Amino acid sequence: MKLLEEDMTISIKDFLNISIIKQARVKTSINTLSLRPIESISVIEIPVENFVRQNELVLSTAIGCNNAPEIFKEFIRDVFESGASALAVAVGGHVKKIPKEVIEYAEKLQFPIIEIPWDIRFADIMEAVLAQLNSRQQANLKCFEDLQKQLLTYYLNGSTLSDAAELIRQALGNPVVIVNTSGTLKGTSNKAEEFINSLTPCLLELLSDIDEGSFKKYNSEESCLIFRIQSGNILYGYLFLKSATDKTSKDHLINKKANIIRHVITPITLWFNREQAIYETEMHMRDDFVWNLAKGEIDSWDDVSSRAKSIGYNLSTSYVCIVGLLENMEEAYKTQKSNSTSYEQWLYDNIKNIKAQILRIGTYLKRAIMTTYQQDRLVIFLEVTNEESKESINRFLDLIEEKLKKLYCGIRISWGIGENHIGVKLFHKSFTDAKIALEVCYNQKGPGYRSTYNNISIYRMLSAVSSNQEVQEMIKLTIGKLIEYDIEHGLDLINTFKIYIQNKGNVSQTARALHLHRQSLLYRLKKIEVITNLSLENSDDLFLLDICVRLWATQTNTHS
Repeated sequence: MKLLEEDMTISIKDFLNISIIKQARVKTSINTLSLRPIESISVIEIPVENFVRQNELVLSTAIGCNNAPEIFKEFIRDVFESGASALAVAVGGHVKKIPKEVIEYAEKLQFPIIEIPWDIRFADIMEAVLAQLNSRQQANLKCFEDLQKQLLTYYLNGSTLSDAAELIRQALGNPVVIVNTSGTLKGTSNKAEEFINSLTPCLLELLSDIDEGSFKKYNSEESCLIFRIQSGNILYGYLFLKSATDKTSKDHLINKKANIIRHVITPITLWFNREQAIYETEMHMRDDFVWNLAKGEIDSWDDVSSRAKSIGYNLSTSYVCIVGLLENMEEAYKTQKSNSTSYEQWLYDNIKNIKAQILRIGTYLKRAIMTTYQQDRLVIFLEVTNEESKESINRFLDLIEEKLKKLYCGIRISWGIGENHIGVKLFHKSFTDAKIALEVCYNQKGPGYRSTYNNISIYRMLSAVSSNQEVQEMIKLTIGKLIEYDIEHGLDLINTFKIYIQNKGNVSQTARALHLHRQSLLYRLKKIEVITNLSLENSDDLFLLDICVRLWATQTNTHS
């Protein structure tokens, strides 16, 4: 079964064999007749404009061209440039004979001109051509349906994707390569070695997590056709089909793209659906394992190590825990206008995609990754070494943010990074570090920042002190009235003081930071002094105010 040999089109040579036009005479370009396909037929007179389609057989009486060779040549040129297969002119009516110079002009263009007798009705010709086209299309569709049935049988019998790729090659006559979204080969047909080598740069770009649009240059239809293997919103991979070497076969392949998608890509998706079901079961097991590891809910470390090996994890290397918070996902959902039934379903599907992207980036960086998504947080254990931990972590997070911001418009990501701990018993400690670092960073700076556990030493010290009863009394006595004033009047004096301290007491810089006139800022600073009965010019008073504000903020963040 070769679908290229049972094409949906007919050629000019086939057309000339139709009984109704046996008396037709070809005047030009005789050697190209078998190479010129007919996909449609129409009747056109001057002017041509944009009424002719590609590979269309044009019938005409050439009215207005009699005794006007230049007009006739212009008519032929317009039909030729429209991509028509040939021009069939009814002679004996408006045109008694096609002039020699017109025939010579068409011969230079290598464009077939056919003379048909005036007494043959165009309607009869069109009916005969359309009947042949329909017959070819039905035969072509039957071949594709047979191919689809064979692919389904292969799937049910447990055949591999390479078996399926070879069946497609036998049907279409061209090598086939099937890959997943990471560029990993899942199935190849016979005689595909050279084709695979030519695809290597494209597959490497997929593996390196470069955006899909970057390999569109490979989908030029000159070298190959690329088909997305997709189910709903889930992209599984790609089917690469090598283009034919000759133009006619290449055009036939391009014309079959819709049938290939419907009858070939759809059953191929079944293999990926089955693999996805197995993968999701494994991912669920890995999610539970990583979450238990993070929480420290482990009975026996020997059992943990054994279970880790069974699901492909190596716990003997050094890991650092990273906890991430994703925000504005709902905005991304609205922007994408997803077909999912609800935001919750969309989020569920896309969290799986995000985890897959993280694993791909880990593969690209040659780093072991363990990840899960729990309690609205991404939990990632990244393999690092002591010598390069900071640089490799930031590189890793940069790649994640770059990819996710392309996929989800407006997304904001905050990160907390734990300490680098070696040994299975310290995974929980690293997770706790990362979680605290995220919470502190988020409360202090807002969304979109990163913080390591080491960077929050001051907060940890203040947190320990702020719970002391005497310290709490001191805070209330020092800035209690200031807090009450802010609540009642909304002047935000506490924040004004924070910015003043950050700018080292420089009034002009503080005013600019707060977008205030200098006099307005001076009024606020004086108000702070009056309410607290402390002087901002006195270093001890200034220190007392600063420490109390920091302790109060720590208490507030802890309660939050």
